[in-house]
Amino acid sequence: MATSPPPEREPRKNVTPPPSGSSFDVIVIGGGTIGLSAAYYASARGLKTLLLEQFELGNPWASSGGASRMFRIMYAPAYMAQLAEVALAMWKEIETASGQQILQMQPLIFYGVAENVLEGNIDQMRQVLTSLGVPHSWYGNGNALMQQYQVLQNVPANYVGLVQANSAVIRAETSISAFHSLATGAGATVLTNQPAKVPMILPKVPYQVSCAAGTYSARSLILCPGAWTNSVLEPFRIQLDLKIWQMTVGYYQANVGAYAYPLWYEFGETPETQYYGFPAEEVPGFLKVSTEFTKDIFPCPSKCTYEPDPQILHGIGAFLKQRFKGIGPTYKDAATCLYTMSHDFEMILDRLPGYPNVAIFTGASGRGFKFTPLCGRILVDLATAGKTYYDISPFSITRNGVIKT
Repeated sequence: MATSPPPEREPRKNVTPPPSGSSFDVIVIGGGTIGLSAAYYASARGLKTLLLEQFELGNPWASSGGASRMFRIMYAPAYMAQLAEVALAMWKEIETASGQQILQMQPLIFYGVAENVLEGNIDQMRQVLTSLGVPHSWYGNGNALMQQYQVLQNVPANYVGLVQANSAVIRAETSISAFHSLATGAGATVLTNQPAKVPMILPKVPYQVSCAAGTYSARSLILCPGAWTNSVLEPFRIQLDLKIWQMTVGYYQANVGAYAYPLWYEFGETPETQYYGFPAEEVPGFLKVSTEFTKDIFPCPSKCTYEPDPQILHGIGAFLKQRFKGIGPTYKDAATCLYTMSHDFEMILDRLPGYPNVAIFTGASGRGFKFTPLCGRILVDLATAGKTYYDISPFSITRNGVIKT
């Protein structure tokens, strides 16, 4: 089933800001995918909601830009797979409500060494899927993989493969559009180009939030600032141990007429051999490919260069020619995106310690997009009720090493 192109971007209508001094039930800071989701779920509950985003929605300078992301259920440990299953059901609800197809369902192949790497352990993922009764396919060596996937070549004999059919390409731009439309349709006010500050922090409500449009108050705050987390948290006198990974993405020529290129991720033997790619649908005739490693790691986004790494682009091209048939000599375009990484690479999803009715989501770049609807719902739970029905203990902000001391 072919992927239809993302909807053309139309200039968003200017929204008249509410009068300065207006009060809300919930203010969301950060209009990436998770912030928009939270704004929708808050407004859908009948809460008067304001979202403030410092850029335009989907801006490539932040972490929710671009046209595509992966959705997968393949995870180890089991709680991540279970949360992904919940997120999948919620994605389907959002597709129905918005009338837009956000997920392009297709099998995803994880293949490589059966050892621990940044994205996990393939054999442990197989055990999790088996224990949960999730249908999947397993390939025990490189030859079996190449027999199943004719486009693969030179696969090492010790490589194994795990395929889960209920995976997808997330149409990221469509997701942003859908959640924006649903949120505003439910009554939320979404203001862009409005960098937000919390000028005076006291551990009591209501909280004050200022931006160019005015100063607003709310009993509940939801913070989804991504790479800008620590600057937003300065008034709260809390800083997190976060690093900003500037990732390089390239689009590589492929013979799509002769070969079927899958949605894939290779678990190489070293941290510098983790690659993943998408079918040639976003740019016809070109595979979107990136890495799970970078040399460009910064303390804050103001230090980022937003320049693709030519060595990584060359390395991706050399890897593709070795592993896949039909790869051409050139790449079409290159871009960067930002990963906001915690010290243990886990998400941070919790209440802000010492501040009632403040919830935060960060540290999930490269992983968080697939959980968009679930995290939005949880953030509203935390900010308004102080608890959620979902087990988010692995994502606690008070776990060792998250808060700088």
